[in-house]
Amino acid sequence: MTGRSVPEWIGATPDTPVPPRVKDRVFLRFDGRCHNCTRKVRPGEPWTCEHLKALINGGENRENNLGITCENCLPQKNAADVAEKSLVARKRAKHLGLKKAKRPFPGSVASGLKKKMNGEVVRRTTHD
Repeated sequence: MTGRSVPEWIGATPDTPVPPRVKDRVFLRFDGRCHNCTRKVRPGEPWTCEHLKALINGGENRENNLGITCENCLPQKNAADVAEKSLVARKRAKHLGLKKAKRPFPGSVASGLKKKMNGEVVRRTTHD
């Protein structure tokens, strides 16, 4: 017989925590090696069951998207996930023309205000 003996776990929602039995299967699938540095996780050493493709970047909350990450690689993986999300969001905003309008520097011509010599602040007129 080929294939899986148990069905693949799929989280009901993106927030559904991974059950311990699934973490065990993921650990065995990766032979106890960190998916990032490929170092074998030693007994008693902390590790995390992480999404290979982060949920925030379009990954799914399912067993085939899970891997193990050692505590040394966890900050790097999280930073890489956030960097990817930021890059995608910037590209999407630029493509859709959703860039935020920048506020002009206070006191510049673009601000529309000017300060007179006596300290009074007034609206700039078009002929200033």
